[in-house]
Amino acid sequence: MLCLAVAMLANGTVQSQPEAIAQFIEQHKKDPAFTFAYLSKDLFEVATQTRVADKDWNKLHNVVKNIGSLSILAADSVTDGIKLYKEALQKVPADEFDELLTVRDGKENVRIWAKSEESVVTDMVLLVGSPDEFVLVCFAGELELGNLSELAELFEAGAAEQLARTTETVAIDFGVSPNPSSGAFTIAYNDEQDVPSLLCVIDQHGRQVAQLRLSGIPIQQVILPELPSGLYWVQLKTQGGKVGVKQVRIVKK
Repeated sequence: MLCLAVAMLANGTVQSQPEAIAQFIEQHKKDPAFTFAYLSKDLFEVATQTRVADKDWNKLHNVVKNIGSLSILAADSVTDGIKLYKEALQKVPADEFDELLTVRDGKENVRIWAKSEESVVTDMVLLVGSPDEFVLVCFAGELELGNLSELAELFEAGAAEQLARTTETVAIDFGVSPNPSSGAFTIAYNDEQDVPSLLCVIDQHGRQVAQLRLSGIPIQQVILPELPSGLYWVQLKTQGGKVGVKQVRIVKK
């Protein structure tokens, strides 16, 4: 087993997406009625190389550039879509996010908000609700925005669910233990044909806070002494370009 200390590459303070939105996602993501996925930038690129419900997901790059990550929570056959929409609507902090788009087309409601820091858009929330459909997408990164109405059309419930499911099928699975941890954990991935090569740690704004070149052995220990308590995403990339992402919780005593 190889012990590796990860050098910090980004901001000293790690922020997270709005707590109320995060709690809403946590509440519903394991419900069988919903499909949930977290896509890092690299995993999104892998997923969109496959055919996804005849949607040209490359268009997304024309609307939202420099995506760090996106979280998708979607359901295309619920009975309380409007109720869910109104509940999620209350979770978006109006004092932090500016509303960019509001559309009501028949029974479907679409809203998009963005958050800026020093004139840079760092977060965006897309919310879609109708009587039998619901979509919540949280974008993170240093975002450049284009035609937002085209974005709203792209993320209808069926297509959002298909993208999430496709992500599950193309992502590699690997072990992270213990989880939660104090900042030291073991990564396990064993594929003799395609060894692990790169590990990244991503905060909930989609920003990379650590990166480590891996030696290719199947079990390695990673130490993150500088990260404060919170939720993070660990991304493992293989030599062959496969990508997997796991959520980890760091708890400092």
